[in-house]
Amino acid sequence: MTPRLARLRAELDADLGAFDARVAELAALRPLTSELRSELAVAAVALHHAYGAVESALVRLARALGDEVPGGPEWHQQLLHAATLHVEGVRPPVLSPEAANGLRKLLSFRHFFRHAYAVELDASELESLRRLAVTLQPRVRADFSRFDEVLRELGGTTR
Repeated sequence: MTPRLARLRAELDADLGAFDARVAELAALRPLTSELRSELAVAAVALHHAYGAVESALVRLARALGDEVPGGPEWHQQLLHAATLHVEGVRPPVLSPEAANGLRKLLSFRHFFRHAYAVELDASELESLRRLAVTLQPRVRADFSRFDEVLRELGGTTR
């Protein structure tokens, strides 16, 4: 395996470890209500960072595999979409449609969270997203694990 590919796999593992840690924080929270203002803030930050970790992994993969990282105002959505595509002769999909659909909801919240400075956090929406992230985590991990098999094949190693 080349040092570049080994480093890519290690960096992806670190990104996904950060995703797992944020989801673990979300899983440890009790069900969110409007009375738990400090926990709403903790959940919002964890959701923001959980999505960011996955997005970092997708950007890293795109660059390493020679894919164009999208630009412009819709680049986050385009990156998710590109991750669901089979690119003939280059790579299979990175993400399943199920994982991408769930991640789109987390991306939407992240966009809201980063730009809605004067808006109160909605407990029921955060609770729904918290549950989504917890149930989505095994799917995202399975998709990246499946893709890691492709990377290992590229590097000529098997487990």
